[in-house]
Amino acid sequence: MTINASEETDSALRLESAGKTMATQITRIGGTVAVDIPEELLRQANIAVGDPVEWTLTPAGTLALRLPRQDSDSHLEDGYEDWARLEIEAGFAEIEAGKWASREKVLEWAQSLGTDHKLPPPL
Repeated sequence: MTINASEETDSALRLESAGKTMATQITRIGGTVAVDIPEELLRQANIAVGDPVEWTLTPAGTLALRLPRQDSDSHLEDGYEDWARLEIEAGFAEIEAGKWASREKVLEWAQSLGTDHKLPPPL
């Protein structure tokens, strides 16, 4: 879950989650800045007190608070770019070898799925 923050004023932010807006407070502690977030929002976002979080700027120009990407998730992305590139290259090789189907044939096949007259794949 992402918590969006907007309307920055002096030392307060308006936090919004599921359409519900709550005020929060920004305070300076030594050389760091702390954001006081209502516990209800932390529970909704599955964030515990003391968890590291990241603030990111959304395309809409608001801030989004989220948990940082977990290192344990990095294995999901390892090798993805290489795999994707190889799949794209294989697809182009199939096209160059004449292994392709027209949009109309693919659409006709897709529309037959789940019917009593299922067509074989167009390739």
